[in-house]
Formats: sequence, C-alpha cells, structure tokens
Amino acid sequence: MFGDYKMHADSGVNPPYSPAYPLEWECPLRTLEVITRVDSDKVKALLSDTPFELVNDRAAFRFMLSPGHTLAVHSGEMFDLMVTVAVRYQSLLTQTHIFMYCSDPMGICAGRELFGYTKKDTHYAFNETADGKISGWVRRRGVPLADFSFTPDPSAPLVQLTDEQQQPGGEIHVRRLPHPEKPGTAYADVVYRHTPLSYSAPVRGHIDWQLHASPFDPIAALQPQVLSAHFMTSDVYGGGFAVEDRRLLARLTP
Repeated sequence: MFGDYKMHADSGVNPPYSPAYPLEWECPLRTLEVITRVDSDKVKALLSDTPFELVNDRAAFRFMLSPGHTLAVHSGEMFDLMVTVAVRYQSLLTQTHIFMYCSDPMGICAGRELFGYTKKDTHYAFNETADGKISGWVRRRGVPLADFSFTPDPSAPLVQLTDEQQQPGGEIHVRRLPHPEKPGTAYADVVYRHTPLSYSAPVRGHIDWQLHASPFDPIAALQPQVLSAHFMTSDVYGGGFAVEDRRLLARLTP
C-alpha cells in the first residue's frame, strides 16, 4: 500500500501520537516550472527569521503532479505548488520554499512536522494534452490563487533558478513548534533533506498565467516577472530514511 518499503516500527497509519503517516514514500513526478524575477527585499522579509542567505532575485513557481503517490492512495495522485528560492547555509547551496500548497493531508502533515514546510491545503487542476500543452488552476478553500497554461516551444529561453553550473540541491527550512501558552515559538531547528530525483531534459515553452491577490496567501504580492517556463518529468522520486539524505543541522530555540 505504501510502496516497496519495510515500515519502521514507529511509523504507520494510526500510531497513538504524531506523526501519523508512513516515513517512506515514492512516486513519479511531473513538474511545470516557471522561473521568475522577484523583489529581493520581499523575499528577504519572508526569510528574516531564518539564518539563510538569499542567493539571487529569482523564484521558481513549481506546479507538481505526483501520480500514484504512495501517501495519496485514496485519491491516486498528489499535487503541490511550491514557490522556491535559492539560499546558502553553512556549506550548502540549497533551496527553501517560501510558499507551499499541497492537495493531500498526509503530505501537509509530513511536510510541516518533519521538515518545517509552509504547506497549506489546496485544490487543483493539472491537465496535459497529447501535444504537450498543460493547463490548470490552484485554489485554496474556494479562493483562486493561480490559473496557468503552458505551450511547448523549443525556441523559448531556458533559465534556471541560479546561474551556477551545479544547481541548488536539496531543501532547507526552519522547523518550528508553536508555544502552547502564548503566541511565539517554543522550539525551532534547521532541517535539511535531499531526495532522490532524476529529471528529464526540460521541455521549453511559454506560460500564460494569472496569480490572484489574496491576503491569506500573498503569492501574487511577489509580482513575479517571468523569465522562462519548462516542463520536466522524473520516474525517480522518493523519500524516507532508506533513500534520503536527512539532517538536523542546528537547534535555534531554545
């Protein structure tokens, strides 16, 4: 039910404590990536309570469909929208997700509790046609966040998240536990993870999209300028102690 993994003794569907999800998972991945230029000051404000150093003024909007995701067996697939920037921390050139939306409750819980992700709930459409076009939308609790339409074009530009020959690897976040007695953080640390991923060569194209203003989910407030758009797939994507590089890098609070 949860892929070709042996379950750890302290994980599963209904343990008497959190986390309440399998620690191992796998799926293929279909990613529409839009590379944009944003106001660095806006991103730095979002990262102001982290120890991360912002690398540049780019942000990747990643519309990601995971057919057959083993955490989403009830629905048959999982969807994520990640707004990602490149950062440095210690010796790492890596990435952090300043906004994240996920269609599956297991994915939301696992991301927030284990890795400090900013994941929130979402509904979505992600439609592919035989000619390579992709269209869809992202909504949260009935409020529209994004509408998008991608058309392949081999002559379109290809821009990556950074100009480094080796692109940022893995993901890094500050994981926080809210204080139960008052507003604030009772515990915080820095968590890094690197999952197996082997993307196909990017299919270049053009994006026609609209980001909708929302005071609760202000992704449109970044006012991104599109630099390029491309589509990639991976048959190799999975997580858990058996396949991932997972590290708790620092304890921040207390």
